[in-house]
Amino acid sequence: MNFTSGLPKVLLTTGCALVLTALSVGCSDPERGGANFCGELEKQLPGLTGPLTVTSDIGDLLSRYKSLSKITPLAIEADWKTVTELIDQAADVDPEDPLSRQELSDAAYKAERPARNIATWVESTCGLAMPDVIGLEGSVAPSTTLAP
Repeated sequence: MNFTSGLPKVLLTTGCALVLTALSVGCSDPERGGANFCGELEKQLPGLTGPLTVTSDIGDLLSRYKSLSKITPLAIEADWKTVTELIDQAADVDPEDPLSRQELSDAAYKAERPARNIATWVESTCGLAMPDVIGLEGSVAPSTTLAP
């Protein structure tokens, strides 16, 4: 009997299994798990709802979305990024500039499907209803200057 002939194959198989195990443990991030995200989202939910009445409200909303993006599960990470970018753009929109408003409108259109994906995932995974953020453009009152 020659036991050494199968030894390289066994070592290779064992080595591959160890590498795959190490990679899967290294890639799994408990902070990005659904339970952690759902718990934090539930705490943040009151601050994610409207109405957005002043420009600073968008800044607060953006801060909350950016904070949650650090723990967003991979299943919705790209969608969350798209919606966060929309909110970021809404915070910088110039209500007096038609091009700025059009660019925001285009970004809102682009974010519609990702926002629905997030809402579906949050409802099915967390049992929570995500507030609508796509209507940001019309929710922010432009700043006005009072006449002397």
